[in-house]
Amino acid sequence: MKDVKEKICKCSLCGNLPKLTENSMQFGTTNFVIIGESPAKDGWIESKKAFYNTSGKLQATGKVLEKLLNNIGLSIDNIYFTECCKCIIEDRNKLEKCSLNCMPILTEQLNNIPCDTILTMGLHPTQAILQTKIKKFADYVGKEFDVILGNRKYTLIPIYHPSPLNPKGYKDNVPIFNKIKENSF
Repeated sequence: MKDVKEKICKCSLCGNLPKLTENSMQFGTTNFVIIGESPAKDGWIESKKAFYNTSGKLQATGKVLEKLLNNIGLSIDNIYFTECCKCIIEDRNKLEKCSLNCMPILTEQLNNIPCDTILTMGLHPTQAILQTKIKKFADYVGKEFDVILGNRKYTLIPIYHPSPLNPKGYKDNVPIFNKIKENSF
């Protein structure tokens, strides 16, 4: 993964944005990986641990995701996690382009972990991996898609972003996580 860090540091496709380099992948014990949109400026770029702040406390999105994971006997500390974009994207209008720019790096990361199922948190990582423009994200959430990235085949399952600001972030993700538990993804 040292090569990945170097590629992230050298990349300038999205301009001179701050990047998540030290810990661009959280390693876990699950057979799935969760992919977020882009690192938050006050998130794990500073704390070096996904979903935690520098005081070691779960951030708001982490609390919702932790609750979902607890429902299936897991915690944030068990999961593989990375971001689709490796830069901190404050202008959400740039997420689509930056997600596509980072696909080669994301693919390399995914091809180097033992996961065969990908859960995408929200629209932009889902669009980037499926390589399609999505008009209505709700039509994709919870469905399974076979995708090939690099030299591997994955099952992709989009989920609603577990932000506490998203009214679907917890309640509409519960059935998806229950399905994940039943199918042992």
